[in-house]
Amino acid sequence: MSTHKEYALIAILATAAIIGVGPAFGFCPPTCAPRAEYTASMMSGNTSSLAQIQQPENIIPITVTTDKTTYDHSSIIMVSGHVLHPYPGQDVAMKVTSPEGNVVFASQLALDNSGNFATKINTASSLMAENGQYTLYVQQGDEQARTNQVQFSLAGQAPPTQVVPEFGPIAALVLAIAIVSIIAVSAKTGLGFTPKY
Repeated sequence: MSTHKEYALIAILATAAIIGVGPAFGFCPPTCAPRAEYTASMMSGNTSSLAQIQQPENIIPITVTTDKTTYDHSSIIMVSGHVLHPYPGQDVAMKVTSPEGNVVFASQLALDNSGNFATKINTASSLMAENGQYTLYVQQGDEQARTNQVQFSLAGQAPPTQVVPEFGPIAALVLAIAIVSIIAVSAKTGLGFTPKY
């Protein structure tokens, strides 16, 4: 066999090993499929599908749910969620806005080792007396923040708000002691409150 034929045979076998034998016997994990599509798109000159290949499919970096969608004004809302690949050392910021857009609840939620978070919200709060649809927002991070939201409704009769008197029995007792003390000190020192002429 001539040297040229040997080199040609080696080149053919090497090419077959690289192109044909590798994919035939090798394992291709799901991550290599986009590379094959990317290579095919680039070889055919089709770059329009390149953006679709590089975009992750329906990956939600932070999720949040409530245990129900409708509550009354004496309920406990169970909130839970998950952060995919959380930013280290950063809590999840949560806020709830009323149907009018006012912030009625806010909290910082710590993540467990799996990236999960949970909290409870009491709807008996005087800030949540309004009926209608509330929005619960969650966010982790400031720049390139991961955000999501869920909505729930409050319906029914809001509990009556309890009025706290400004001048209760303890305040009256303190005022009486203060007046008696002033009179006693004034009598002993001869201090008068009316000017002498």
